[in-house]
Parts: sequence; C-alpha cells; structure tokens
Amino acid sequence: MTESRVWRPLTRRRDDVDPHRAQSRVAAYVYGNVLVLAAVVGTSPAAVDSGAAVTIVVGTVLSTYVAHVLAHSVGALFTGGERRELRDAARDATPVLSSGALPAAVLAATALGWPPEVWGQSLAAAVGLVRVAGIGLVYRRLQADVPLGRALLVGAVAAAVALVAVVLKLVLTH
Repeated sequence: MTESRVWRPLTRRRDDVDPHRAQSRVAAYVYGNVLVLAAVVGTSPAAVDSGAAVTIVVGTVLSTYVAHVLAHSVGALFTGGERRELRDAARDATPVLSSGALPAAVLAATALGWPPEVWGQSLAAAVGLVRVAGIGLVYRRLQADVPLGRALLVGAVAAAVALVAVVLKLVLTH
C-alpha cells in the first residue's frame, strides 16, 4: 500500500496536457533546475552560511521565470495574440519556480545552522540533480506513450548533461 502511495503520483498520467505544452513545461523544468543547480554549486560557503545563497537561488528562479515567459510570449506579443497564450506561457513556465523551492529551503535551513555549510550546499545541489534525473518520469506523466525504461534513461542522460552545463558555467563565468 505504501509503495502505491509513493509510486502512483510519479506514474499517474495526465491526459489534459497538449503535447506542445507538455514540451514547454518539460523545457521549463529542465532549464530551471539546471540554472538552480549552477547557482547552488557556484555559491561560496560564506554565502551559504550568511543566507546570501538563498537570495541567489530565489533571484535565479525569478529572473529565469520572467525570461522564460517572455521568450514563449514574444510571438504572441508581436501578432496581437490572445490573452490565453500569455496565460499559457506563464502556466507552462511554473516548473521554473518550483525548481528553486526545495534547494532554497535547504539553504535557508543551512544558514540557520543545520546542516553544516558543506552538507547543506551538497544536499541543495543533490536536490537539483535528482530533479533533472527525474525529468523522464515527469515527461512520462505528461505524455503516456513513453516507456518507463526510456524515461529513466533520458533522465540519466539529462542529469549527466546538466552536470556538464554546470561545469561549463562555473569554469567559464566564475
């Protein structure tokens, strides 16, 4: 019974999401998590200890959300698109916002004294990496025709590529 309570939300399929919108939500999910992961890994232990890392993660999430909505709305803005298109873009970008919630909470707890800086920062980074690795399950939930094995493989590859992206960002911008 416990297994079904844990597994069911991960495998329950949504039939109400258009494939194009599902892809947009998955893109927002990946993009948000990769940028949050880079923000978490790129902060100093002093920033983690002082709580500044929380501000960095929240700032990353908010600015990424606005940029993502803008990027997906600009066509509608030029063509006089419907208000619904803008609303859909804002809704489909919501995974960007959720990408930073748990890492920010972990970093906030760390700033308050538990766990220690290195552990808190590592845990916040692990949350982001696990979320990226879970992308196959997220997509499978939105689009029922994806086999479980493929979903897990795509998640593992996405996590590996996310690590490469984070390393590139840190090496080239810090």
